[in-house]
Amino acid sequence: MSTLAEQIAADRESIAAIPRRNGEPVFDEPWESRVFGMAVGLCERGRFAWEEFRARLIAEITAAEARGEASTYYERFLRALQGLLIAKGICSAQEVESYLARGVDPGH
Repeated sequence: MSTLAEQIAADRESIAAIPRRNGEPVFDEPWESRVFGMAVGLCERGRFAWEEFRARLIAEITAAEARGEASTYYERFLRALQGLLIAKGICSAQEVESYLARGVDPGH
């Protein structure tokens, strides 16, 4: 069985693959790496399976593209994580909004 890091690293071609430059993950803004780290940490703590999050991310990316949305990968990543946290009862919509208001929001 592979580790979470190995699973993420192995996904280089799918729609959900994290952006890379020279094989390394790319984060253009500090909030992007924080949100990524939060998702990985929650998964490692057993709050959800990475494949569960990945399926939600793929759905978010697909929906955003269908709408012709100009959002970035990590804006979509954040929305997928928000939806999963709320759906699983890990936190409420109000808690998510409060957290975003404190500085994780991607400027929207």
